[in-house]
Amino acid sequence: MSIHQFAEKVALVTDGASEIGRAVALQLALQGCYVIVGFSNANAETAKSALFELQNLGTLANAVETDVSTVEGARQLVGEVEKLFGRLDLLVNSLKYKTDSTFEKTDESAWTQTIDSNLKATFFVTQAAVALMKARPKPVIVNVVSDCETTGENLAFAVTQESIKSLTKSLAKQLAPKFRVNAVTVGEAKKQAMEILDAELFRPKSGRIAADDVARAVLFLLSSEAVGLNGQILTVS
Repeated sequence: MSIHQFAEKVALVTDGASEIGRAVALQLALQGCYVIVGFSNANAETAKSALFELQNLGTLANAVETDVSTVEGARQLVGEVEKLFGRLDLLVNSLKYKTDSTFEKTDESAWTQTIDSNLKATFFVTQAAVALMKARPKPVIVNVVSDCETTGENLAFAVTQESIKSLTKSLAKQLAPKFRVNAVTVGEAKKQAMEILDAELFRPKSGRIAADDVARAVLFLLSSEAVGLNGQILTVS
């Protein structure tokens, strides 16, 4: 892909403290993007470290603390992007919240928090972002989800991931032809391979598949190379 196609574009990564979110943010910054990463108070230290890495690359980068599981928090995150840059070109929803509760032990509180922190947050961040992105020439949205079909995941979390896939396809139709909306599904083998990453290469020292490989798939869907893809679910595993 052209080395200039991401230059000076504004990108929002909703969870810059996660391994995948951090990898996406770093790769976008290396390509010349201005990057904003969201984070919650629980991940403040990790987010600060990620922001330091981004700024060391010489790009304009900011981190915004907010609770996107609420509508107010989702709008606040996008509002900060508007204050900082006045525009938004690329949105990567990479939120992941789940508990260890089994189906039998999932109570109402765990269910609500899981739905709000994943599906609700993705919906309302995207809703707010679309209003800001629609003035841009080639806005693109990529959602990162987990493949929960055969992994025995927490069922509440699995519901949110399948729902985000459906949301991706519906938004792709509703927002076409102005927007492209796609998703990357991370398979179980990928998640098991997440390890401490090499500081230089963002890869596991064992050489196995890493968060950076997911980030490469995300960047492909964000790029003009994927101009013919809309409403697609790309699986990386």
